[in-house]
Amino acid sequence: MTSQHELASQALSNPGLTEEMQFQDHRIRFEPTQTGWVSFIARQGQRPTILLATDRETLIAEAHKLIKRRIADRR
Repeated sequence: MTSQHELASQALSNPGLTEEMQFQDHRIRFEPTQTGWVSFIARQGQRPTILLATDRETLIAEAHKLIKRRIADRR
C-alpha cells in the first residue's frame, strides 16, 4: 500500500499536472498520482490538509465537505 507521504511526494514532483481551484476562501490543489488523486487544501497562512481519493470527482466532493465542516466549526 502506498503511504500518504509517498503520494504527496509523487504529486509535488510533477507540478505540470496540478490543477487548482478556490472554494469559500480555501485553495484546493489536486492532481493524479499512480494510484488515485491527491489534494492539498488550505486557507491563506494555514498548513495544508492532504486528502486522497480514487477519482477526481470524489476528491473534489470530499474537499468541499471538509471546507464546509471547517467553516461550520468556526462559527
